[in-house]
Amino acid sequence: MTSLQPFEATDLFALNNVNLDALTENFPLEFYFEYLILWPELFFKSWEQNVVSGYMMAKTEGKAHEWHSHITAVTVAPEFRRISLASRLCHTLEAITDRSPHQVNFIDLFVKCNNVLAISLYEKLGYSVYRRVVGYYNSSEDGYPETLKTINDDKDAFDMRKAMSRDKGRSISADGRRHRCYPHDVKF
Repeated sequence: MTSLQPFEATDLFALNNVNLDALTENFPLEFYFEYLILWPELFFKSWEQNVVSGYMMAKTEGKAHEWHSHITAVTVAPEFRRISLASRLCHTLEAITDRSPHQVNFIDLFVKCNNVLAISLYEKLGYSVYRRVVGYYNSSEDGYPETLKTINDDKDAFDMRKAMSRDKGRSISADGRRHRCYPHDVKF
């Protein structure tokens, strides 16, 4: 049976089954510690059969109508996929951030434009594409494309959002796949 628990620093020693996977982004230790210190209630794990089966790593940011929660990472170990665990982690984040003290307007995340499985999951959860961030996954040597017309599904990200109850849909774009921006245009 799966249980959700706060993430602890010692859990970093037990993430090989989750993080050593091509679909999972890994971060430096100090990055994980920053989230543990600043947003401990938004960093939690799923625990199953005495192992970490997945985790949610999120934060809150922005001002006024752009106050939101950002999903930095939601990941599930390969052996625990296809049992709705990622959905459960996302629903838990929504429940936490849709009420006080957070009361965010929306939740956002970035996903590679060619990650069809993840995009499908997020759309089933009620997220929609707000805009395409051209060159989001470029390495620093690549630089950004010279024009927003140059797109690359492997290097671009969809900024996906889900409105929470206080937002009333203001942060959602009906035709987000047509709107494009550069990474430096994403500011909160």
